[in-house]
Amino acid sequence: MYKKSRISVAVALALGSLASAGVLAQGTQRVEITGSSIKRVDAETALPVTVIKREDIERSGFTTAADLIQSLPSMQGFITASKSVNGGGGGVTTASLHSIGSAYTLVLLNGRRLAPYNTGTTVNLNSIPLSMVERIEVLTDGASAIYGADAIAGVVNFILKKNSSGGEVAVSANLPQRAGGKSANASVTKGFGNLDTDRFNIMLGLAAEKQKELTAEQRDISKSGFIPFEYQGKKVTTWFSSSNSIPGTVILNDSTGNGDGDAFYSP
Repeated sequence: MYKKSRISVAVALALGSLASAGVLAQGTQRVEITGSSIKRVDAETALPVTVIKREDIERSGFTTAADLIQSLPSMQGFITASKSVNGGGGGVTTASLHSIGSAYTLVLLNGRRLAPYNTGTTVNLNSIPLSMVERIEVLTDGASAIYGADAIAGVVNFILKKNSSGGEVAVSANLPQRAGGKSANASVTKGFGNLDTDRFNIMLGLAAEKQKELTAEQRDISKSGFIPFEYQGKKVTTWFSSSNSIPGTVILNDSTGNGDGDAFYSP
């Protein structure tokens, strides 16, 4: 008659644990999530991470990293290209999660920090060619404990293509129905070598964008400093315009004292 000894029971438990581990390894895929230095199963993370894959980028129709990132619902308070040009920013576009500010949204490239465009930590999204990006990981929660104070709002991590030997050419143009504001965008990427056979891989990318100016006189609403409109049945005119764009927000003062006070709105 066969009797189980302590050694045989221990061996059986060990083999059972190995078998369970093998089943677990076959059923799950371990990935490294932005915002954590620990490799874990994707379902184990408690932080909200949005992953934008390459097929999602192509379906979106965006040709620049700035346009794609700034279209996300979690992005508010960022610097747009038009605001940057009119406001003296030199065309810089940034990312800002939850309207906390661009200085508190960390932008990474393959998990590494990028050189800022100024003396702070804000990264210009125009310096990242979208055609070379494989996927984008957006951590929409604070990660200051891992990355520092510039990740209070969250992290945007651009992951570039790896071991790619293909080429890609993309050209797009925006043609408004009226004069002014035309723009064109072109990008070229090409990879060389194979890591498995050649033991090296180099990818080169070039992106360029050209946009013509849109002057105030090319649109009826901005060609004059006086903008007439109607408010509560009265015809009024605003002459105090925004320094960045026209028309700006209007503050209508009630000088009679019989109204409801000042009105603050956009015409």
